[in-house]
Amino acid sequence: MAMDLFMRVVPAISPAYHQGTVGMIGTMLSIASEEWDRAASRRIEENGRLREIFREAMPVVKDATLKARLAALAETKDSDFRVSALESNNCTLRAALINLHAYVESQPGSDARKLEETIWQELAHSTERRRLSTAPF
Repeated sequence: MAMDLFMRVVPAISPAYHQGTVGMIGTMLSIASEEWDRAASRRIEENGRLREIFREAMPVVKDATLKARLAALAETKDSDFRVSALESNNCTLRAALINLHAYVESQPGSDARKLEETIWQELAHSTERRRLSTAPF
């Protein structure tokens, strides 16, 4: 549908304002199509990686409450693959990552710095997972 709008409809209409509007609708359809295709996969990958980070954090985290929360979340699984369920899990895991990150930043030592670097790397990868193929940057 998006390609039809770009290739057939936009050149056939005027004024330029209407062409721009139809082009924008085509762009939105392309973005929605890309996100639709990768929505579950991206969330499953990210949720798994966050659980791995929580397991890696166990030796570094000394706060008992945070450690228990991370341990419990590290053992969860994505068993419902609807995007809404995966997104709910992702929000829970990302909230815990924020808590972990804040904790680690306040801790001294090389183990804390290594975990902090791991978290920053995941945040960068998370951004890359969300990058649109049509994005000009």
